[in-house]
Amino acid sequence: MSSPAKTAILRAILPNDNSAKEALVLGTPAKTESQNVILASGNLTTEAIVGRIKQLSKLRDEILQVMRQLNLAREGSPSPVEQLDYDNELESARRELDEMRNQYQEAQGRIEDVQRQLDDSKKRVAVLTEMSQTGFATDQLESEVGDFRRILGRLPVKKLEAAQKAMVSQFKDQAILAVGNKKQDTFYTLVAAPKDKSSQALQTLLLYDFAPIEIPEYKSPDSKSEIQREEDRAKALAKELGELEPQLDDLRRKAGQTLNRRLDEVVDAVMLLRGILKLGEGTQASRIYARLERVLPAETMTNLSKRGIIELESSS
Repeated sequence: MSSPAKTAILRAILPNDNSAKEALVLGTPAKTESQNVILASGNLTTEAIVGRIKQLSKLRDEILQVMRQLNLAREGSPSPVEQLDYDNELESARRELDEMRNQYQEAQGRIEDVQRQLDDSKKRVAVLTEMSQTGFATDQLESEVGDFRRILGRLPVKKLEAAQKAMVSQFKDQAILAVGNKKQDTFYTLVAAPKDKSSQALQTLLLYDFAPIEIPEYKSPDSKSEIQREEDRAKALAKELGELEPQLDDLRRKAGQTLNRRLDEVVDAVMLLRGILKLGEGTQASRIYARLERVLPAETMTNLSKRGIIELESSS
């Protein structure tokens, strides 16, 4: 599937003159909005306005970072708020960011944990299934019994006889090599040797291309019951995973709506404050939002920038 097309969005704070009308013409019909605003800061000093711009710009970057972490698309819209309740909104927005980040990480962590368990369960089913095909009974496949250690693996058919002779020659009757079922060009083999000689027995078999197989731990009396038990566990985990993934999608959808709204408010608030610094306190201006059909020429952008405050961003 192709990715959604990106749309360029022009936001502008311009004087109520021809520059505002020119900006409106640039946008897609029915997707351009203009609102008359009075640029007022509540008698803040220039230093205070600059401080707020820095704080809001930092918040904007934090929101964008969380959106990237959650893989959320930017969907810009004009903000309905004329003046941001700076102190309350700043604290509220940061609290929302922390909550969303924590909720997402918790949900994602749970999905990853269940997926890990499911993968392990599937691998165990595959291992247990292979064990059932070796030709050896479950009680024979205990890795350690008393003073003996058992080693399971596969030997090439062409090297089986030579390996058997080597084991007899080296260990006499101290080690036993049993032959199980054939699989392609190999035989499953099971070696029982004293613990103090098991490493030596393994090294001997490796000379004949022996491929060791780890013996799993059994919690049921037979391989069939063990496989069924693990398959039931895998099904339960798959069901749980199927229930968790839509929850994460819903969390991302709600987070996308909230964060896009917050970002719109912050971006517009920064632009209003920048407009006050450039156009002056009490200036009657137009706040413009336009979706662009084409890339604007650099000359047009430069001319608009000279008259007011403009910002371009991409949106899905």
